[in-house]
Amino acid sequence: MGQGSVKKPPVKIPKSQAKQNQNSKHVPSGQAKPVPTATMVPPKTGGRERAIIWEDDNDLDLEDVTFAVPIVISVVILSVFLLRKYFRWSVPCPSSNRIDGKTVVITGANTGIGRATATELSRRGGRVIIACRDRCKGEAVALQIRSKTRNPDVYCYELDLASLSSIKEFVNEFNNREPVLHVLINNAAYMGPKATTVDGYEKSLGVNYLGHFYLTYLLQDKLKRGAPSRIINLISDTYSKATFNFEDLALTKYDIMTAYARSKLAMVMFTMELHRRWSAEIVHSYGVHPGWVSSDLQRSWPGISGNVLRACSRILFKSPEDGCQTVVFCAVAEKLRELSGKCFENCNIFKLRNSAKDHETCEKLWNVSMHLCGLESEIPETAHAETKPEPENKVQKVQVQNIGPVKMEPETKKGK
Repeated sequence: MGQGSVKKPPVKIPKSQAKQNQNSKHVPSGQAKPVPTATMVPPKTGGRERAIIWEDDNDLDLEDVTFAVPIVISVVILSVFLLRKYFRWSVPCPSSNRIDGKTVVITGANTGIGRATATELSRRGGRVIIACRDRCKGEAVALQIRSKTRNPDVYCYELDLASLSSIKEFVNEFNNREPVLHVLINNAAYMGPKATTVDGYEKSLGVNYLGHFYLTYLLQDKLKRGAPSRIINLISDTYSKATFNFEDLALTKYDIMTAYARSKLAMVMFTMELHRRWSAEIVHSYGVHPGWVSSDLQRSWPGISGNVLRACSRILFKSPEDGCQTVVFCAVAEKLRELSGKCFENCNIFKLRNSAKDHETCEKLWNVSMHLCGLESEIPETAHAETKPEPENKVQKVQVQNIGPVKMEPETKKGK
């Protein structure tokens, strides 16, 4: 200690200020010192208040959930409503014509679209023949239609489209009882697991197309005698998703929708070829896409997906009465002669892909179908020459590959 210095007593600094001074020592020179902030002391709260404060700090609020639930439900209901409107949109038949005295054959008319069509045509005075596998069920339906429409001319014939022999028996019975045929409606269809017909063909193709081909071919004399007559084939817009491979008619890689779509593509090509071959004899052909209809078509779809599809169809799809309107239109409407060979949806022309109308492919399908039905001897020799550029025996082997047994005519008939 030097001379003249006076020792000052130490100044007491509060602890809070001392802490601030310690913090300020770390601030570099030339920078502003941070302004001290007042510390908030949480008030003393009880256990219940602490629980409430803890709930408010969560991201998920119960009020938000209760607010979102009705929004989700509303969106679901609106979506179902719009889908229902879309699938169920239909046009009623604009024609009020009657068909008194005309004979109509409808396959698979004991249920669904076929039954609704039979009821409407019976109401319009037609002589309606229900063709179905189960004769007892068919007779019951025919009785109900007769009592409902007050038309006594509704009958049931037994027909199994999965059996070529059953088809031939049906035609024999029809020929013995009926003099003419004015309208043939090929309506029956199968959609389900992989199976085969009685004759060994893939069932979707065999029932939906080949059985109807054989039936139509055998009834051609009655149709030509009843001219002007009409053939109405029920198709589906699923045809556009299918391709036709003549070398794999058994459909090695089977899928329910693929098989069904292929059979409907065959029906489209069948309609085109019928028009080319028979329209000159005043036998007109039409294809009808009825839309998505709640019917028994989905009854064979297996598993949970089948149950879901059947439940959705009852909620979203058309009723059979709405689905049959275009079929009725093609059966009774006037001025349809120039529209033979066309396909219809909601009583308007349904545009087809160009590939489905290819002349060579449709003709080849016709000739292969004749062979599969045991009618090969009736194919003209010119058709053989046009469709079989290679030796006949070799081409036949390619056509019948993987399709099951074939009923062949005796060799002696080929010269006729």
